[in-house]
Amino acid sequence: MDHELLKFIWWLLIGALLIGLVIVEGLDLGARVLLPFMQGQSGAALQPVRPASLPRRIKLLWLLALSCTLSAAWPTVGWLPGLGGLIGVLALRCEPCGQATRSLRTWTAQVIGLMPAMLIGVVLGNLLLGMPFSRCAGQVSHFHGTLSGLFRPFALLVGLVSLSMLCQLGATWAMLRGAGSLRPAARQLACRAGVVFLISFSTAALWLAADLRGYTLAEGGHSAALCMPGQWVVLPGNTGWQANFRAWPAAILAPVLAVGGTILSLCAAARGRAGLAVVASALTITAMLCCVGVALFPFIVPSSVQLSASMTVWNAASGEKTMGMMLIFASVLMPMLLAYTVGAGLTSRNRLSQVAVVDSFQHSTRPIL
Repeated sequence: MDHELLKFIWWLLIGALLIGLVIVEGLDLGARVLLPFMQGQSGAALQPVRPASLPRRIKLLWLLALSCTLSAAWPTVGWLPGLGGLIGVLALRCEPCGQATRSLRTWTAQVIGLMPAMLIGVVLGNLLLGMPFSRCAGQVSHFHGTLSGLFRPFALLVGLVSLSMLCQLGATWAMLRGAGSLRPAARQLACRAGVVFLISFSTAALWLAADLRGYTLAEGGHSAALCMPGQWVVLPGNTGWQANFRAWPAAILAPVLAVGGTILSLCAAARGRAGLAVVASALTITAMLCCVGVALFPFIVPSSVQLSASMTVWNAASGEKTMGMMLIFASVLMPMLLAYTVGAGLTSRNRLSQVAVVDSFQHSTRPIL
């Protein structure tokens, strides 16, 4: 198989792994973040057996698959697996234990639980802004910014987009797997998260189109002779991140599906159709990540300091033999991982159960929406 085709296939496969990991994490993160708010809405003392919607080993498997794939397929992007691992560790360690009460400890746990959901969006926002790094002749990357400098306004806005869409997924999952009075409270919060997503996503799209500088490759940059870092001609331009949407008219389906999936999830949640709401929320996450992927392609990590140091699908990939062997293993392991995840989701028991409900909620006639 042609090396250039292999590079494109692995870009698609890594994108699929990222989407799978975010959805799996979203089922847990969204429900965990929303747990105290659900308690406040329902007036119930909730006893989570474990607020994760899927076994922890499944999240570890997705995280391990993505990290190993990044390291092997794009070896020059050495720090991305570490960043993904940090997000995963934060997500796995922020597990509230014991009875969920409205104590300071519970609220602190939920605030910490916001971090992985926000960080996913902050990382994506910084990729669109460009990372402040350069590369010397030895191809060693040097970071020129600070950690606080990564929390720029646009990156925080994309973080809000990520947080709201994960909260919507988690709330719809709580509707499906929750018990008793948790379901109507989760329905209300799913609707609120969906509205926040629509507003933040639209704002980010307008900001990206109107004011944010993008990057483009010089014509002829896809030649196989230019597969070494530092040999690319990268040009800045305000239309950089819009170029692919103009070149590929079908790509406009990604933002349309992101908005449409959210609206469908809102309608399904309002009618109490939890299963459809979960599927629509997952569609929103898939479409939103596809929007970012289409906008960035072929860039993986653009550099805002040294344009020629930008890492792309074409110059950051492994050798043809390595990618070919990896594709054989991936064609077997990825379907197994997907089937195992779906099977665990279908057979998992309810993980959010109601222990007590106060009389005021039981006799409340206040409308949910």
